[in-house]
Amino acid sequence: MPQILSVSRRTDIPAFYGTWFVNRLKAGHVFVQQPYSGKMLQVSLDPQDLGAIVFWSKNYAPLLPWLEVIEKSTKNLFFHFTITANRELELNVPALREVIRDYRYLARRYGPERIIWRFDPICITDKLSFAVHEERFVQCAELLKGSADRCIISFVQPYKRALSNLRKYTDHTLIDLPLGIKQEYAERLAARAEQYGISLFACCNDHLLSEKIKKASCIDGARLSGLFNRAVDMRPATTRKECACTRSIDIGAYDTCAHGCVYCYANSDKNRAGKAQKEHDPSWNSLTRNVDVHELASGKSQQQLF
Repeated sequence: MPQILSVSRRTDIPAFYGTWFVNRLKAGHVFVQQPYSGKMLQVSLDPQDLGAIVFWSKNYAPLLPWLEVIEKSTKNLFFHFTITANRELELNVPALREVIRDYRYLARRYGPERIIWRFDPICITDKLSFAVHEERFVQCAELLKGSADRCIISFVQPYKRALSNLRKYTDHTLIDLPLGIKQEYAERLAARAEQYGISLFACCNDHLLSEKIKKASCIDGARLSGLFNRAVDMRPATTRKECACTRSIDIGAYDTCAHGCVYCYANSDKNRAGKAQKEHDPSWNSLTRNVDVHELASGKSQQQLF
């Protein structure tokens, strides 16, 4: 069964590791270390095994020159594009005008149905009110009018590492809002989105669901299968509570994204992640190191083929 490749929830491969990814497509496989079991998996990137590639990024500019090369492996490409204009907490993300330009380019090239705008997570702090987020949401929606037809939102999860990084790198204090207030704010965004022909979806925030806000399935096997007319694995594979995703294979690694977003669940420390990105070698067969295949064959690591 062809697989959905997630590139990647754990780090921003389009922004920082595009050359590496293309090298792995040419090689036909990639090694991925599972974050909890520690198992080293060999994932096939053979075109016949790729049902679709789902990208996640806040900056697609470095990946754009590689699109034609990537399409030689599969033309079944889908894009999550996070745009929040939240420069206070997303410390190394490009300027709004640049990411809007790239979003519109992808929408023209592939169609709005193959790219989703993500305005998440929404971080309310003592210095960053919802009114500011709403104003920025409207600004983005206005600039994306005609290029975006869906938007996914969520409110930030107060993970320990996120709270620690917030204290360490900013002077912001996260405000945990009551559910009723979050619902009110989400409905305000839904009304705004509707004015621009954009439908709103909530990711892992079921308390926000309503007539105007539907449940998000960020990896939606049924939708991808329909878009690309190709059977894919549609078994449920939730990543956290209230997740509605179907199965995918994520080839990223934690503590490797250099965007410096202080709320990020995937980085224990932004400086550590930045160091990992600088030391990365695009010739490696995994994102964080070059795996010794003889080591795998000897049984010192575990291997699984997809």
